[in-house]
Formats: sequence, C-alpha cells, structure tokens
Amino acid sequence: MSPLPSSIARMASAAARAGSPSTGRRSCPSRRWRRAWCSTASSKGWMWGWTAAVRCCGTYTSGTAPSPIPAASATSPSRPANARRAERRRQGGHAMLRRHFTTLAVGALATPALAQGADAWPTRPVRFVLPVAAGGALDMVGRLLAQQLQQRFGQSFVIENRGGAAGVPGMDAVAKSQPDGYTLLFAAAPIALNTALGMRLPYDVGRDFAPVSLVASIPALAAVHPTRPERSLADVIAAGKSPQGFNMAVPNVGAVTHLMAEVLRAKSGPGFTVVAYRGAGQAIQDALSGQVHGFYDALVPTGAHVVGGRLRGIAIGSRQRHPMLPDVATVIEQGMPELIGSGFYGILAPAGTDPAILAKLHAGIVATMGEGTELRTRLISQGYEVHASTPAEYSAFIREEITRWTPVVQAAGIKVE
Repeated sequence: MSPLPSSIARMASAAARAGSPSTGRRSCPSRRWRRAWCSTASSKGWMWGWTAAVRCCGTYTSGTAPSPIPAASATSPSRPANARRAERRRQGGHAMLRRHFTTLAVGALATPALAQGADAWPTRPVRFVLPVAAGGALDMVGRLLAQQLQQRFGQSFVIENRGGAAGVPGMDAVAKSQPDGYTLLFAAAPIALNTALGMRLPYDVGRDFAPVSLVASIPALAAVHPTRPERSLADVIAAGKSPQGFNMAVPNVGAVTHLMAEVLRAKSGPGFTVVAYRGAGQAIQDALSGQVHGFYDALVPTGAHVVGGRLRGIAIGSRQRHPMLPDVATVIEQGMPELIGSGFYGILAPAGTDPAILAKLHAGIVATMGEGTELRTRLISQGYEVHASTPAEYSAFIREEITRWTPVVQAAGIKVE
C-alpha cells in the first residue's frame, strides 16, 4: 500500500490541532483520518482512500481543499457533549412543531377551497365515455343525456366512443382516470355481466367505480317469425322438446338476452338451440327472413318489427305490459318471473370522486329526467323506462345482476373470448 499523501497528512494534523474537522460537524483527530484512508486505500486505491478520509470528518466542495475551523475561543467555551445533544433535540422539536402547525394551517385553508371546487364544478369540459361504437342504442341515449347535462351545467360533455371487447377498454379507461369529476362513464349491462361471465377484467366493478344513477332501461322481448305456430313461452319450450326442435337467435354472446335464452333452454329439451350472433344486425335479418325460429333481444329495436307485423311478440321481460305492445304478455303473466330483465344504462365515475360532485351530478340527472322533461318524454315514447335512481340503488342493482346471472353462466358453460 502507498504511503499516506503528504497533503492529507498535513490536513489531518491541522484538524487535530484545531480540535474540529473541516466542516465543523464533529471532532476528528489525525488517527481517524489515517485509519479511514488506510482501510479503504488498501483495497480500492489512494483516491478512494482520500474520499473515505474526508467523509469521516465531513464534506467539502469539489476542487476546494477543506479548511479547519478555528478552535473555540475563551469567550465561547466548548460545551459538554450531553449539552450539545440536548440543544440539538430542543431545536429539532421546535422544527417539528413548526412543520406540524404549518400543515394544520394549510389544511384549514384548503378545506374551504375544496368545498368551493365542488360548488363550482364543472369549470371545464367533462369527458363522457361511451364504451361502445357510435350508432347503437347506448350511443343514442348517451348523446341525448350529454346534451341535456351540457345545457344544465353550462359546460361541454364531450362524447368519447371506446367500443370493442364488451366495453372493457372504455370502462378500464374511466376506472384509471383521475377522480376529479371530469371523466364519467355511461355504461350498459356489461358493467355487471362482464363480471358474471367470469371475464378477466383489469378493473373491479365494486372497487374502482362510484355509481351515480341508473338512468334508463329497455325490457327484453322474445319474438318468433309470424309463420311459426308458437304464441307463448310455454309453446317455445314445448317446441324445443319436439323432434323438429327450436332455435333462438340472440344478438351477442353474453348479452342479457343470451342468458335469458339459456334459462329457456334449461327448461326445454335437447332440441332447443341458442344461436349467438356477433351483432344484432345479422341476427335481426335472419329472424325476419325465417332463417331462425325465434329472436330474443331488447324491445328497441325489435318492438318496431312486432308492431309492423314482421315478427310476433310472445313475451316481454317487464313487470307490466308495455304500452308499445299491449297485446304481448309479460313473463310474470306466463309464470316465469326469473326472466324479468332488460338492458340498462347508467352513469358511473371513478372511485374516489368527491361525494359533493357526485351529489351535484345526481341532482342534475334527476332534474333532467324528471316528469315532463324533454328527455324523459322522448325516451318513453321510444319504449324506454326512465329511472334516475340514487347511487345506492344503482350500486345494489349492479350487485344483484352479478349475483343473479353468475350461476346461469356457469350452468350453461358460456365462455367469452
């Protein structure tokens, strides 16, 4: 090992004579310099030894050699170590108290600001995510609602369509958005059914969303081609047990009407077949042409084909007969209340959104969907049922749908890719 450089030795001696290191942070006699330098330089070289020697006594500015601090004068006698430690604790305590009371003061000032922010919401455009492609029923209702909310709150509700994969990308985008009230989700039945179907989701419905309101729903409608003899659900079940069999078309795998058709199949025989399409367009065309025996979809748009005589309605999934189709019996009238069901649309926000903002938004929805309002009248005229439920009611409804349909999915062995 090379000898200790003379420059380091001279500084070590000066530090020892002065009684303090170059930084004045703690005493460091020359033997500590030598010990630090030797123990490090023996394995890493003299430059590393220099660094270790300086670190043991304090720091210095790069390129500037450390200079010792003069020894304590007679007018300022050195205090015992215990006294110095007590002084440091006292000063540290004062600093902690200062930080504590500063935090309290900032919090007290911030509380009115937060309340004011909720009262002022929205102060900029709101992102309104529809987890479907443009053009469907959810898109139509969502755009009508966004227009009314924009007029009520005086800010733009900007539509963002994020379709595909059962709406998962759009729902996930909202779940991972900032919970500041400026990103909202307008979701349909997949908000619950995706969980019931056992899909691997990047979000948790119960944890990552704050339900605001169940806005509207549309009952399911079972229909057959007018040339078919079936006029009730009992006739359809019986046809599935016959040698000729019966096939029921549904618009999508995992749709709520698909699950209802599976309930009918379980009550029928091996001749009952559920045909799941990839979209309602082709399914409706095959039902109208008689390529399939029956069709199970929402009242909108299937009801229009029943009214026009192109299909025959045999059951509607509501508790009361619908004014659009007063001659079609409900599932309750036919002894199958388990088939009550519908497509539904509701607003959700990311979990953690300020409850005051959610309350203000909910109040706006209730006012927008209230009796005699333009939107309510228009939706009812098209066959929708208007709800404007509370957040608690909507949250409970989602949980009930998951609990209700999960065993049906498992019994039918439905797999969604």
